[in-house]
Amino acid sequence: MKSAVTPSTQPLLELFYRGLGDEEPDVQNNAAYATGLLVEHSDVDLSPQYLHLLAALRPLFEVAPDAPKARMNARDGAAGAVGRLILRNTAAIPLDQVLPVFIEALPLKIDFVENQPVFRALFHIFRMNAPLLHPYIDRLLQVFAYVLNPANGENQIEDVVKVELISLIAALNAEDPLKVQAAGLAPLVAGG
Repeated sequence: MKSAVTPSTQPLLELFYRGLGDEEPDVQNNAAYATGLLVEHSDVDLSPQYLHLLAALRPLFEVAPDAPKARMNARDGAAGAVGRLILRNTAAIPLDQVLPVFIEALPLKIDFVENQPVFRALFHIFRMNAPLLHPYIDRLLQVFAYVLNPANGENQIEDVVKVELISLIAALNAEDPLKVQAAGLAPLVAGG
């Protein structure tokens, strides 16, 4: 539907809030995904809702390491939604509070489709205000190594994301080659 969803923005948003608060992880996941798409495609500026949306998404990030796949999937959906919020209006996001939770949820475990908005959001932040991500570089390099390792799944990221990710790793290598090497990513930038 893309922007054709605009006339239904408010009733859908109310429905998605209810879904985010549901007890079923599958319902939460679908609501998180739908919320992200609504924010991305509606012509209505939903940034005044961001704090409420982030509060509704926050419980989906609290997942035990041995949680069922459905809970992990809901967290992946929430990460994708947050990525879409960041992309739509970064200034409306309290990044100092959101980034620790967002980055801790990575790498995604089940729903690799959500890597697209997650990585687009990370690239956007690196371009707009890279120092915000400096405290997380070691963690992010581990995430990058994970998603680029074919042993963890061939389809973790799309080719266009992979190309941009390798360019980002090369830029990080120029700043701190020892960190890139420690993450096992030096071979990616040595040949390019």
